[in-house]
Amino acid sequence: MKTTSATRIAALAVIVSGILLLVLAPAGDAVSSYRILGFILMGSGIGWLVSQRRPEPQAPQQQQSYQQPVLRWYQSPILWVPIIAALLGLISWLLM
Repeated sequence: MKTTSATRIAALAVIVSGILLLVLAPAGDAVSSYRILGFILMGSGIGWLVSQRRPEPQAPQQQQSYQQPVLRWYQSPILWVPIIAALLGLISWLLM
């Protein structure tokens, strides 16, 4: 059985919800119950994450170095940042 990224994310979500219950338990008489539930959720999430198989490394097909494509002039942030700033300034000036 292969492990998908969705099951890893779900395990991490269970861990985070357990930590939130453990740390942010509401005040009152049932504080210890929430903290115990948070500890159990966190432990089960850690167990679920550890029990998942790691994807097997695939043999590289070709050992080619990656070459980043050259940016075109219209993809440059140096061009778009001032244009966006000018548009935001114009919109804020028109809405005054």
